[in-house]
Amino acid sequence: MDPADAVIDRVRVERLDESVAGPWKAGDSRYAVVVEASGETGVFAPVDELPAALVATRLGQSALRHPVADHTGLLRRLLAELGSRAEGLGRWAVGVLDCAVWDLHGRLANLPVAALLSNRPARRVPVYASWLSLDLAAASAADSVKATAGEGFTFTKWALRGGAEAAEMVLLARRAAAWAGHSVAVDALGTWGHLRTMEVAPLLDSEMVRWVEDPLARTDRTAYTRLRSRSEGLRVAFGERLSHLEDARGLLKDCRPEAFTFDVVWCGGITEARGWLGAALDARVPVHLHGRAFLPAVHLAAAFPDAAGAVEYQVVWEPRRQRALRGTLRPDGGHVVLPDRPGLGMEVRR
Repeated sequence: MDPADAVIDRVRVERLDESVAGPWKAGDSRYAVVVEASGETGVFAPVDELPAALVATRLGQSALRHPVADHTGLLRRLLAELGSRAEGLGRWAVGVLDCAVWDLHGRLANLPVAALLSNRPARRVPVYASWLSLDLAAASAADSVKATAGEGFTFTKWALRGGAEAAEMVLLARRAAAWAGHSVAVDALGTWGHLRTMEVAPLLDSEMVRWVEDPLARTDRTAYTRLRSRSEGLRVAFGERLSHLEDARGLLKDCRPEAFTFDVVWCGGITEARGWLGAALDARVPVHLHGRAFLPAVHLAAAFPDAAGAVEYQVVWEPRRQRALRGTLRPDGGHVVLPDRPGLGMEVRR
């Protein structure tokens, strides 16, 4: 059937089967969002409980009878349904439903999602590695960093929380770069604050650290503008905590980050993410898509390689998420190969 003629017949949420996905651990995503039209099914998984519940109780009903191929119209409808609550959890829920509909569209068209977005998507997408649960002060850290960097990733990223003394933080960053054999990105996970960022950042030269991601607890335009004005040469990255395109545009213009690291699902899905990529391209800010929504991010980066650089691959968490899928999408030599199957290209174990 021509996808242009298909309308959404049903939206439901399913709990993933622990017997096929493996034993659950705290923090695992355990649900799938399923969308049906014209006898075909689109799925996005794994999904956390709260966004899945919002799809099941509210957003799924709003999507019924909407044309599958009208992604922009569906996004507007879902955001209007949420009204003033269309941020945070609301955007997340919209994003998972949007990705399921794109999967459905691709299956109806017998094309990968990247091929729906672009006439000539890239076949291979560069990735960088992040391992944020590793303690750089641990005795085993050197071996872990060396082994990860040795797999050929574009670069690597490590957590550097703000609880330690400034001198110790700088030492850990210097060691990580030496172990990796190249400059590393560090993720502050919102723990540094203004004073610590202004104290530490000038000591992290570009040969050591590519950027400091999320040094502040909130991605606030005023706060980052003030931080930028007071710390010359500060290389920061942010994006995953943002919910609105206008906020993103303002931050990109006023704060000029070293990298824009938004999440394809958390921002509202593939449909919304296209606008965010355009905003970053207009601002000439490099994009490195957040790894929580790895599979949609790979399709988006393949479709728009001029706008999106290496995608984050979370070396500990992503393999656990992919247990819910048949087949895997794993890096090889610093790249992943775009799935050539219809939709997002991975079957969900159900």
